[in-house]
Amino acid sequence: MRQSFLFASLLAVLPLQVIRAQGSIAGTVRDAATSAPLARATVSVVGTRLTAETDADGRYALTGVPPGTYRLRCRLLGYIPGEGTVAVEDGHQTIADFGITASAVELNPVVAIGYGTQRKGDLTGSQSTVSGEELATSPVSRTEEGIAGRAPGVQVQTTNAQPGAELRIRVRGGNSLEGNNGPLVVVDGVIGADLGQVNTGDVETVEVLKDASATAIYGARAANGVLLVTTKRGQPGQMRFSYSGYTGMQRVSKYIDVLNADEFALLFMRNPLHDASITFDTLSSLPTTNWQRVIYQTAPIRNQEIRVSGTSGGTSVMVSAAWFDQQGVVLRSDLERGSLRLNLDQTLAERFRFGTRVSYSRSVGNEVRVNDGYGSGGGPLTMNALRYAPTIPVYDSLGNLSGPLLPGLVDNPLAIVQRRDDKTTTDYLLSNFFGEYDVVRGLSLRTSVAYTFRNSLNQRYQSRLLSAVLNSGQANIDNNSSITWLLENTATLHRTLGEKHDVTVLGGFTVQQTRNAGTTEQGRGFASDLLGYRRLNLADTVTGGSSASRTRLVSFLGRVNYGFAGKYLVTGTVRTDGSSKFAVNNKWAVFPSAGLAWRVSEEPFFRRLAPAVDELKLRFSAGRTGSEAIGAYQSLGAWTIGAIYAIGKGTFRNGATPSRNANPNLRWETTTQYDAGLDLALFDHRVTLTVDAYHKTTRDLLYGKQVPYFTGFEDYVTNIGRVQNRGLEVSLDTRQRAGAFTLNLGGSVSLNRNKVVDLGGDREFFLAGVNSSLPLIRDGAIVRVGEALGNFYGYVWDGIFQNAAQVAASGQTGAVVGGDRLRDLNGNGIIDVGDRTILGNAQPRYLVNQTGSVTYKALSLTYLLRAALDFQVVNVNAMGMETPGGSSNMLRSVLNYWTPTNPTNTMTALNVGPNSNLTSRFVEEGSFIRLQNVTAEWAVPRRLSGRLGMGQLLLYVSGQNLFTLTRYSWYDPEVNSRGTNDRELGWDDSSYPGVKSITFGLQAGF
Repeated sequence: MRQSFLFASLLAVLPLQVIRAQGSIAGTVRDAATSAPLARATVSVVGTRLTAETDADGRYALTGVPPGTYRLRCRLLGYIPGEGTVAVEDGHQTIADFGITASAVELNPVVAIGYGTQRKGDLTGSQSTVSGEELATSPVSRTEEGIAGRAPGVQVQTTNAQPGAELRIRVRGGNSLEGNNGPLVVVDGVIGADLGQVNTGDVETVEVLKDASATAIYGARAANGVLLVTTKRGQPGQMRFSYSGYTGMQRVSKYIDVLNADEFALLFMRNPLHDASITFDTLSSLPTTNWQRVIYQTAPIRNQEIRVSGTSGGTSVMVSAAWFDQQGVVLRSDLERGSLRLNLDQTLAERFRFGTRVSYSRSVGNEVRVNDGYGSGGGPLTMNALRYAPTIPVYDSLGNLSGPLLPGLVDNPLAIVQRRDDKTTTDYLLSNFFGEYDVVRGLSLRTSVAYTFRNSLNQRYQSRLLSAVLNSGQANIDNNSSITWLLENTATLHRTLGEKHDVTVLGGFTVQQTRNAGTTEQGRGFASDLLGYRRLNLADTVTGGSSASRTRLVSFLGRVNYGFAGKYLVTGTVRTDGSSKFAVNNKWAVFPSAGLAWRVSEEPFFRRLAPAVDELKLRFSAGRTGSEAIGAYQSLGAWTIGAIYAIGKGTFRNGATPSRNANPNLRWETTTQYDAGLDLALFDHRVTLTVDAYHKTTRDLLYGKQVPYFTGFEDYVTNIGRVQNRGLEVSLDTRQRAGAFTLNLGGSVSLNRNKVVDLGGDREFFLAGVNSSLPLIRDGAIVRVGEALGNFYGYVWDGIFQNAAQVAASGQTGAVVGGDRLRDLNGNGIIDVGDRTILGNAQPRYLVNQTGSVTYKALSLTYLLRAALDFQVVNVNAMGMETPGGSSNMLRSVLNYWTPTNPTNTMTALNVGPNSNLTSRFVEEGSFIRLQNVTAEWAVPRRLSGRLGMGQLLLYVSGQNLFTLTRYSWYDPEVNSRGTNDRELGWDDSSYPGVKSITFGLQAGF
């Protein structure tokens, strides 16, 4: 490291005094190459809260420094940090000047780890960082969306593009069959926080902890990785006010090609099964209603933030307020969220500090029904917009919303939009109060108390004018609340022994409790729609229920970090957790890990052999983490209350029946993971490479195993089986500078191979309810030993029957000329269940991300490309829209229907629909390459922004999801209509359309 550090100090031998005075440190920070003063560099006294920022002339001053010897650190983005030692005397000023060298990248930043911080170069585990700057110009409703494509080994998948929709996040694959496979979220030390309710602009960094060495400190909840979120603190220097905001428009990324009115009417009349009395007089002049255009809109998205931040003396404060407003591209879908935050750090004395992190948010979202079957609810809106007859106008001759042209069809899609309400209001309070005391130099005690409150109110109403509840109407109100408190006590000891030994020891004790409560009410039979869910008691029939639960977790934790000569690094971690969720015989479990690292580049022999190598570190870690994965009381026997029974000829009474057997041996799921990694930096850190290979196995899977019906139960929750994930992550970054130009290119490739190793003696099981609207494909998802989760199971489609001879020889029940032909895989001459096979898998085999940025003076352009390759999607939508001549609208592809004169091998005959079982005909390739983000920025020169009274001003334009290259035929291949579990992945049924957007924004400081 090339740096120049000049300092002068006065040495004196001081007698013991009862009253001690204080000194100060001052100096100038300059560029080592040009000697130009550097503004906004941060100079800090290591191990204390004392910091200062340089002014326009590069000068700084630290006051109120007690006498002693200190290590100073000087930091400025884009420069190699400078360090040095100074001695401070009573009442004297010590001068310490810095000359720091420009660097293409910050060499050894401090990163957050569980219950502390550490230099990145000293990490023994696998960890990726996403900065707040990377999130700042991404118009996303949830912080997790901004992580997508920025951390290798992490998959962020939208279950649908509706504002505020739930995300599926996986770190190195999914481990559990029935439990939650999402990573643990820790926000400012609060374990289990809801990141979706945290304002993205408040986030300083998101650390993704991936291997056991990094995650084991969180023990029982860390098997799926950890998202460690740190929010912004008060910036060094005087109080500053800043504003940031953006506004933009969103559009549907794609429209589905369906029949127009003339095409629909022609096929309808050609179908001999339809009522011959229904005719269309003129085919060439029928008005066409494009229902997608009716219910889809160009929708605005807006975000406004104000922030006050600064440091004065021993006080560091950051206060922010934000308002986010996103209208959905489907009418009446939207999300509004307001949030407030206070981050305070206060030094009361030389050894005592305290602080708080408090945030409150309220979000109000209106949803439309998507990702669902039809059932009694009237159907999903997006599918109704595709299937509703194009011959029906939006309004009738009287100006009223028109109804179905034919009996039995669903409602006018616009009527569904206007006459169905689905509103969710969420209040979320996240708070953490902490105090730190330095017992002696190097030994600190920390106590923190966190309190989290969440309340979600869902209010729904279906008008009595809708066919699903015709002349009745229905209202539902669900109210769920959760209160969590967390008490943590830790002690941290740091010692440097001699010149080569560096030891940090952490020990702690934590207690956490969560109480959940919920109520539900339903009213049916309203005389009027006027009040809807606001007066549910006006319904003819009102029913309801309630629930409550409590869980507790007690933990002991410890960690030792040891470094020898900066070359040999060791981390040992252990956490013991006791949970009320598990049975009396298995309340407690221990989760240990160990990590080793060798910084080969620090060896003298290596520096002589490879002078171009700045950093070469080899890592290895092994450890065990856990997963609670179940709700409260699952180990206990349960009863269903509310069963109706009668004794003799008496009145019917309210009774109870057993619903679950007790399991006194229920225990944690446990994941054992091994990780081997390499960190390499070349040519003054202009090229960096990180490689990780891992192998993890999850045992004692929490699984509802089926039992014989004569037991009186369907299944019971037990621990059986194993799931394995193996993978490789490679990330490469290059940084080049030529005069005023800076070019950064980077990317990563991740692959994960998932496999079910054991199911406790079972070979396989099917997922009931994969699609509630098409019950005959309920066996379309399978979990089988030796295969990955997310498999599709069905028949191989073999084209179209062309003649009667093929039908007669097929052995296929229900076969007709012009119908789907299935392949006889077992060769027994008939089509039966033995001919079913695995048709595809929904887990991408490769995740590829590529980033780039080019900067010239005040202008910069950045982009992010993201790809998921080699996976499949079941297009359930197309299954319901490829019956030529049906009474609902169809895809335009049906125009090529089979006839004796058009012997196509791709489309069935008139009035012959697809096979009712799942076949490979509707299993499509989902691979895609997406331009996730592209942003152009202009940092307005200070001579211009100063005229507006601004210290800094940044203008930018940003595009999201501008294009997606894929062979998938529907809206978006990155879809999962069955939620976030890993067993039923890749089903696209009535999904919300994909969205692309362009936003314009600014960031201003005063």
